[in-house]
Amino acid sequence: MIVQIMGYVLLLAVWSFVSIQALLRKQQTKEAAVYGGLMGVAAVIGSLLMAGVNIASVVSPYTFAFQSLGNMILKK
Repeated sequence: MIVQIMGYVLLLAVWSFVSIQALLRKQQTKEAAVYGGLMGVAAVIGSLLMAGVNIASVVSPYTFAFQSLGNMILKK
């Protein structure tokens, strides 16, 4: 399992490095920064999922907010 996660992160890091270098050669620094950040987040989330860690859904805060709002509307 650890070898698979390390391989995943290594492959993602190499791919990101090559892609970021290509973006920097085109003078697209902002795009390179955004791409690097997204790939970093993808590496962390992907490795956690491969390790079997339960990750809280991004939708949970919105569900909580809109569920209480919906309940207030329906009670009227």
